[in-house]
Amino acid sequence: MREELTIRGGLVVTGGPDGIVVGDVVVEGERISGVGVEAAHGGREIDATGCLVIPGLVQAHVHLGQTLFRGLADDMDVIEWLRERIWPLEQAHDRCSVKASAALGIAELLTGGTTAALSMESVSYTDAVFEAAEELGIRATIGKALMDRWEPGTEMWGEETDEGWRDQIRLVETWHGAANGRIHVALSPRGPRNATVETWKRCVSLAEEADLRLHTHVNENKDQANLLGDSPEGRDVEFLAGVGALSERLVMAHAVWLSAKERDLVRASRPHVCHCPSTNLKLASGIAPVPGLLADGVNVALGADGAPANNRLDGFEEMRLAALIHKLSHGPRAVPAATVFEMATMGGARALGLAGEIGSLEVGKQADIVVVSRQRLHVSPREGGDPISELVYAHRASDVSAVVVAGQVVVDDSDLQSGSTEQIRTEAEKQRVAILERAEHKTR
Repeated sequence: MREELTIRGGLVVTGGPDGIVVGDVVVEGERISGVGVEAAHGGREIDATGCLVIPGLVQAHVHLGQTLFRGLADDMDVIEWLRERIWPLEQAHDRCSVKASAALGIAELLTGGTTAALSMESVSYTDAVFEAAEELGIRATIGKALMDRWEPGTEMWGEETDEGWRDQIRLVETWHGAANGRIHVALSPRGPRNATVETWKRCVSLAEEADLRLHTHVNENKDQANLLGDSPEGRDVEFLAGVGALSERLVMAHAVWLSAKERDLVRASRPHVCHCPSTNLKLASGIAPVPGLLADGVNVALGADGAPANNRLDGFEEMRLAALIHKLSHGPRAVPAATVFEMATMGGARALGLAGEIGSLEVGKQADIVVVSRQRLHVSPREGGDPISELVYAHRASDVSAVVVAGQVVVDDSDLQSGSTEQIRTEAEKQRVAILERAEHKTR
């Protein structure tokens, strides 16, 4: 049985109804048993004096299997990026390289204060990502990319419909609810036009039957959105509505180029939108209509997307950019710091279907907790300031000093406890060389 854990002496930004409180956070087993209390000494303690104690950040769109491709696909738009670099590299993966990629991504997420993530992988070796998540202690919802339809522009196609579906069913049976409920399976057709209508309808049915999330890309690039929108099935959101996928189970990454009709459909059906500001800027995709979506009552979460599109998996950077980029067009109060912090915590929790379990520090919830050091020049002076604005505008991932997931200390004194960062880096470098060699061989 796990000993009691006390995070002592911090300023607690609960992200819940209690707001900001001073005091200790007490953890028993996997759950929070006290917030803002004066706890007795005993059991394991983390000294949070002079620190902020916050809910773990939740990223609702990442690609852990792409972490090895960091820096290999820069200065391109998303169509060229996928066709010329990312898809060829994904096809060169083997099981070892996928696991090394996932481990590197998870280590970066955890040490940067992200405790939960929704990740879309490629068509093969998804078990290796689940294994890395189980071993390193992150809370993860992971989906195999279902790709049984050739997509114009990107020229991607993955596998036959029944072959992919058999693998998907096996993943659900093997992994959904693993690690005492810390690991979940998502159904992840890569995009509305990456998967056949048959596959989409199977996903919708299974999602209802097994209580799974649906996760896909929507209208990321203007040219691609317009090209696909000219098909008889209509634009992305129209297609999703037509196959019954447009519901509160669905997480739509990006949603940059929504037509007026699509906005009406989203407003009515309330899927979740994951805003990925860094990636949308780097790939010159555009800026998602986040102020309007929020005004419509749509839940908006944040995500870094994949390392080759960003090139970091830094939740603090995504918060800062989400707060900044909408001001130019919509005014200084367009997406204020408090809204952004909520997007990065409870917004992500809702997207993952875990709002009752994570996203805020409340008694009875899962103990997914981050301690953020305030002893840095870039956050000084602090007197009279707003801790939430401090988190969104000033803090960095490197300020994270401790991380707890499901009551387990996975980062302490800024060092990963659930794995060796040196071994993870070494294996990633080794597998990077191997995958580049395989990719070059395939293109000869």
